[in-house]
Amino acid sequence: MSKLFNEKKHAEQRHRLLAQARRLFASKGVMETSMSQIAKACKVTKAALYHYFKSKDDILREIFLSHVNAKEMETAIGLLKKARDLEECLCTLGKFHIENMTSPDHRDLMKIMLSETMKNAEMRKFYNQFISQQMIYFVQEILLPMTNGRKPQKEVRLLSFQFFASLMHYSWYQIMIGDITPLIGDAETFVRTLARTYALRLQEN
Repeated sequence: MSKLFNEKKHAEQRHRLLAQARRLFASKGVMETSMSQIAKACKVTKAALYHYFKSKDDILREIFLSHVNAKEMETAIGLLKKARDLEECLCTLGKFHIENMTSPDHRDLMKIMLSETMKNAEMRKFYNQFISQQMIYFVQEILLPMTNGRKPQKEVRLLSFQFFASLMHYSWYQIMIGDITPLIGDAETFVRTLARTYALRLQEN
């Protein structure tokens, strides 16, 4: 029983350290944030911080991985597979993405990602592999069965990337620059239009 309690406590402390590091990285930048500053913000010793994480790069990787919530992913995939057609599938995915990006945690993640993938080659490689895995799964398990072989996998993957890139750019603009609603309408209008456009393109012969 004691071991289970300790494991739980360890996981909670790890989560707390990551949350604090994420906030500091988003506001100050990764390079500008030291392990000492993270430890001080978390009210732990530097040695205690190193007990949980070997380096800042280790913390950065864990921040990205901690946002891949298995339960959320499972729920999203279930909804996508139940979609009646491509447009509904893409619309569901778009809404899921936009809703997720409105949380403070995801906003911090977006700021870190935009900053660090331009400066950190290792993080750029890590993030690229992560996106590639997600894209391949989405194309093979969800989109290809819905297109019924009307388009080759390479073209479906390209169109999927364009769809995701549009969603990411919308989120980036809203977070980093400002409200774009007066120009293109609200988020639901944007997602529905985007979903309709790419559903048509995916179904073209």
